[in-house]
Amino acid sequence: MTVLWQQFSASFIWQSYFPLLAGVGIILTLMTSLAAWKYFARNRVFYYLLTLLYLLSSTIVILTNNWFLFLFGWELVTLTTALMLAWSSWRLVRQYFIIQFFGSSILLLAALTAISFGYNKIGIINSNWLQLLLILGVAMKSGLFLFHFWLPPIHAEAPAPVSAILSGWVVKLGYIFLLKIIPITTGNKFLYLLGLLMIIYAGWQAFRSADLKIMLAYSTISQLGLIALAIGTGGRYAFAGAVLQIIGHGFAKTTLFISSGIWQQEYGSRIIYDFKNAVFRRPLTSAATLLSFLSLSGLVFTAGYNSKYLIKSAQIGDNFAGLLFFGLGLLSFLYSFRIIYWFFIKNQNYHNFKKNLLFKNNNYSYYFSDLAALLVGSLVLIIAAFWPEMPGDSLAFLAAKDFHLLIGLRDNLIYLVIVGYLLISQTGFIVQPRTQLSLENYLQSFLNFSYSISRKSIIFDTERIFESFFYRAIYNSAHKLYKFVYQDFTMQLLWIPIFLTIILFWQQLYALF
Repeated sequence: MTVLWQQFSASFIWQSYFPLLAGVGIILTLMTSLAAWKYFARNRVFYYLLTLLYLLSSTIVILTNNWFLFLFGWELVTLTTALMLAWSSWRLVRQYFIIQFFGSSILLLAALTAISFGYNKIGIINSNWLQLLLILGVAMKSGLFLFHFWLPPIHAEAPAPVSAILSGWVVKLGYIFLLKIIPITTGNKFLYLLGLLMIIYAGWQAFRSADLKIMLAYSTISQLGLIALAIGTGGRYAFAGAVLQIIGHGFAKTTLFISSGIWQQEYGSRIIYDFKNAVFRRPLTSAATLLSFLSLSGLVFTAGYNSKYLIKSAQIGDNFAGLLFFGLGLLSFLYSFRIIYWFFIKNQNYHNFKKNLLFKNNNYSYYFSDLAALLVGSLVLIIAAFWPEMPGDSLAFLAAKDFHLLIGLRDNLIYLVIVGYLLISQTGFIVQPRTQLSLENYLQSFLNFSYSISRKSIIFDTERIFESFFYRAIYNSAHKLYKFVYQDFTMQLLWIPIFLTIILFWQQLYALF
């Protein structure tokens, strides 16, 4: 028994950033569980069982260095989060599962290739082409550039607590995996380029969004781009910046998606132009929303500033790099403060502020589970802002790091002047909400583009393609496999997972005897 425990314990990483990140995942799951109490009155017990299984499997993904446990854990994460979407619609479940199934296939191929080249445990990969294959393996699941298309449509329809889980933590599992395999000394230029494209493209799309949840989805992609860029840069401070960005963005975005559910119920809308007198109607939610957006923008004395400064300081100190990161910082300020402008400045009535606040607060419908979740997220964001070294030893060297707050304050003032002028002169950049944002429409556009070459005008039933074609294709394949095997041997098929497990653990079992 002792030998088995030692071998099991050896399959997990108890040093570096990963125990800290596992702890963060637990706290974020607690936040979403609190928010879900009011949201999921129907089949609540089943939802919390799924949440518990999700928590265990995501923790395994973060801590393990065993390929089998890693793949097994991530598939459980996919399955549990897919079933959570059932509280919205089964159509969404099937779409999400099919997309993640393709991502899993690529990741499985990449993992088997790594094992065949002698990487029997998850660790530093020195081969550039193998790094590239593994990056592509996590691309679909973690929303890397060109593979991010599913995030906004899924968030548009997913329940707010599930969006908080997906955006706050699930998509970050791939970047935590990349922290394990990318050499800290060299980074990866391809990952750097993908990160840069994600920041610019998704940041612009976030700026052009009128729907709060769509804006949060695109800003997630943009902020994930910073993590990819940091890991691609390489270096001690870049990796530390990536870890702080994972943590800071996790709490900020989880708080914002929980808040988005509250705002939608309060106003009956997700369009930011409809949020009038938000401070009076939901003062505590307003405070959590404001703090989270300030962190996303990278304002001085926020968790977002610390991570962005570390990533910026790790770049080559030439004028182009400085100008580039100044522009990236301005873009984050632009889409974050545009939301702040519509929430708290534009068409807001602050006359008799104290009287109105007390009157509205007396008529405020308190949901203590929601408020507890927002309080936890806000508290951790404040702690992370003033304690970047975090618990443990992995980031202890940041205690002596000079974050150049005066330089950051100077840049922030320049950003505020530029953004303030643009917002006021352009009346908040009013754009029309995106209509019918869905995976079906994306497929429709792709098919129309493909057939436009032949100048054919054909209307495709994309709903049937998703609901019937992909789903039935998987079902029919499984049914043919079933018919191929003589039905009397159906029970024997149950031995297949057992045989696979024996094969995977053969070396460990052989060592026992």
